[in-house]
Amino acid sequence: MISRRQFFTITILMITVLFLCMCINNLKDNWNDYAVNRYTETGENYPSQIHIYVPENAGEEDEGDEGTEKKETLIARNKVICVAEAGGMLEEIAEQWVTYTKRDIASYSTLRAFGKAWKRQEKPEMLVLDSGCVDWESREDLALLTECLEGGTHLVFGNLPEASVLEKNPGVRELLGIRTVLEEKTSVIGFHLREGFLLGGETFYLEKAARDAEEPLPGSASFPGEETFPWYLPASGTKVYMRGIAEGEGVKAENYPIMIWRRSFGGAYVFAVNGGLMQGLSGIGLLSAMSAEMYSYELYPVVNAQNMILAAYPSLADENREEMERRYSRSVKQVFQELMWPNIAAVLERHNYRATCMMTPQYDYEDENLPDGRQLKFYLKIFNEKAAETGLWGFNVSNTPPAQKLAEDAAFLKEELSGYAFASFYAGDMAEEEIEAALEEEALASVKTVVRDSERTETAPVAFLTEEVTAQRVLENGLEYTYEKDFLVRSMETALGYFSAAFDLSRVAYPDGDGDGWGQLSRGLATTVGIYGQTFQGFARTTAAECDAHIRQFLALDYRDSRTEDEVHLQVEGLVGPAWFILRTHNESIKDMEGGSWQKLEEGAYLIEVQEEEVILTLDSTDRRFYR
Repeated sequence: MISRRQFFTITILMITVLFLCMCINNLKDNWNDYAVNRYTETGENYPSQIHIYVPENAGEEDEGDEGTEKKETLIARNKVICVAEAGGMLEEIAEQWVTYTKRDIASYSTLRAFGKAWKRQEKPEMLVLDSGCVDWESREDLALLTECLEGGTHLVFGNLPEASVLEKNPGVRELLGIRTVLEEKTSVIGFHLREGFLLGGETFYLEKAARDAEEPLPGSASFPGEETFPWYLPASGTKVYMRGIAEGEGVKAENYPIMIWRRSFGGAYVFAVNGGLMQGLSGIGLLSAMSAEMYSYELYPVVNAQNMILAAYPSLADENREEMERRYSRSVKQVFQELMWPNIAAVLERHNYRATCMMTPQYDYEDENLPDGRQLKFYLKIFNEKAAETGLWGFNVSNTPPAQKLAEDAAFLKEELSGYAFASFYAGDMAEEEIEAALEEEALASVKTVVRDSERTETAPVAFLTEEVTAQRVLENGLEYTYEKDFLVRSMETALGYFSAAFDLSRVAYPDGDGDGWGQLSRGLATTVGIYGQTFQGFARTTAAECDAHIRQFLALDYRDSRTEDEVHLQVEGLVGPAWFILRTHNESIKDMEGGSWQKLEEGAYLIEVQEEEVILTLDSTDRRFYR
């Protein structure tokens, strides 16, 4: 039996606990300055387009003497030569790569055109070639390639001549490191990517998880795909980085079709890519990986940013109620708030990611369901607590013109939360003219960065869209993991330390079929976040606005590096805030650093944070061996 004293004590304790809880919640609510977007000031003092480093490009050589003379005055400063179709994919890849790595470049449409300048000029460090721009029947062209190798210039073939050309020409096979052409066309059941080439470690892309598996692994339908390619066997002294996995248990692994490899010629290498893997943005990562293989060490700048973009999340209007009730027995607002957000937040927190939530006040601008201001405040509060960024989605399901949509959004925001500003805008596959027009709207007045869709193949991974606004490209449809996109992500992490996945959550509110249920889509989200969260743990987890600041610093800086014995000296220009580099070595590790900090990404790869203009890295050469 409880005495009066005990009852009084318990009552006092309960009142005290209740009071404390109420105070804590009130204080938490008061301290949550959700009405101000903390990310609108991110990158405010960082460089604009006028500060970016632009590589010197001597351009295409004219056939006349005047063009030759112009080329001779410039070629000594060029470190990379691209021989490819003018305006073609390989030339674009090479130009993007030299822009990011701060090299200079000259472009030629034929090897013969390059040869006119080569004879009397300082050798470049690398020659990137489209095999279609080489006359493989010409002794002069083959002699020029041999002369380049003898002079220490590395050759990179982004594609190969027809298998029939290789079959009848032993000299070409010898140059490219091919022993024999086994088949002119073949198909494979997967790929094996060797450890130490692209970041992310050894990888197998297999058609099936096991011989008795009923279903293929996610993504196998997209990579390797339907394209077939020749089956080449490597010559002796060839190092293979990637192979196709042939069907049939009787084929030995060393006889699998080679996809990416190199052949050593004294002081220079020949790199070759089979099967179209150099096409698209993956080529930028392959060039970075190849460059790291050419030298005893490689040091180059990176963005250092990984973003998780929740596109079209949340919506603030009670829409498509009948379908939502049928599927979830809830309204769309309840689905977003009670089912999706707890799931999303848990997955992201598990891998230390923060979301960029590209919200939209409503999906359908022609119905009578208007956005709810209370929902806006609710989400801004919880996003602010989780340090998530709130951006604005640029689309709708009613085909309302962007200008009208953004005008209605601005009116709603002004009424409910006057003064709230966005730092980021999701423009998807909008054309540049459409984006520039949208940026003139009141709702986007403070936007500093635009997120663009992965399907626009002509879009650079990171760049300036206008003088003051950056563009960052989504690399992965985060709801559907594929091998093809996985290869692209590994390439981009290698080249730029950059990754961005977008999750189009409008598919939940307006599903096209059973595959758009949250149960299925949430598994896709968890797969993407889990795979890349574990594979690339060393890179920064950023929001779109934080990524913008990294992009501006990355594009603005220039640098020089050199080595004396065990010390690597790095001099950086254009440093506004922290900048990041990747150092790749062979059998060496970092022992000490002045002017910044470092962390190990994986064996032979380190992320360097530069905080001063002069940096000294001391390497431990205990395990160093002669590298060729």
